[in-house]
Amino acid sequence: MNIFQDLHLDEFHNDPLNMNKRKALTFSDEYVFRKAKIYKCLGPGDDRLQVQVLPELQGIDDEEMEDLPKYPPWVKGQVITGKSHVVDGDDAEYVWCICTPDLQVGYIVAKANVFGKSTVKYEDSYSYRDVKSFLQQRRALPSDFDYNHIQVVQWVASDRGGMIQCYNYLTGDWVLLNTSGSIITVQQQKIYMRVGTPPNPVTVGAVAHSSITMTPDKIDFHAPTIEFDARNLILAHHGMKAAGCVGNSPSVDNGVPVIPASNVWL
Repeated sequence: MNIFQDLHLDEFHNDPLNMNKRKALTFSDEYVFRKAKIYKCLGPGDDRLQVQVLPELQGIDDEEMEDLPKYPPWVKGQVITGKSHVVDGDDAEYVWCICTPDLQVGYIVAKANVFGKSTVKYEDSYSYRDVKSFLQQRRALPSDFDYNHIQVVQWVASDRGGMIQCYNYLTGDWVLLNTSGSIITVQQQKIYMRVGTPPNPVTVGAVAHSSITMTPDKIDFHAPTIEFDARNLILAHHGMKAAGCVGNSPSVDNGVPVIPASNVWL
């Protein structure tokens, strides 16, 4: 059974450019804006989503679901994905899409918030309190973090993990942080990168994370081990060779050959 039969548009399926027939039936080629439930993410090699467009396809039979339309992203190069009916059942998410009235041509615009009346607070959108707690628990809360100046680009939280990408639209400071505490920030006078979350409170003992802090006058490395793998290691430009191979043969440590750096310059 074809799910489009009730729309009485079957005769146009293989004739999308026949304007005479369309005009005869007062068919509109203008796009309409719709909310749609994600039925299936088509996977690698196909960035489209198969969606149940609402209200046109509300309440269709299960055997008709495989015939649901498949729409690509509106913006070229973008990939939109989410929880689908096929994988996640009733937890499937919604997207906004634009499509022709016959549903044959359409595009996915963005993920959709799901909430009730416009007079009530968002229920499924990110909350300022949750975002602030997320950053604070991972010791990544900017000192000037405030609701009015923070623009959240992406906020994902699930039982498997999560991430936040946000920026301060007054200062331009940008933050990308995932659940593990790994973070990249680009700030006015600093770039900060970290893997892992420091202990809180800070305790004496093994380092729980590695980080690099770059400022205009200093680069700070913080890690249990810092390893340089290079044939020529230049520490400065004074033209003096500070170290080299000692002896004619490299030494051996625990059975592992030690290959000397041919040049270490200061």
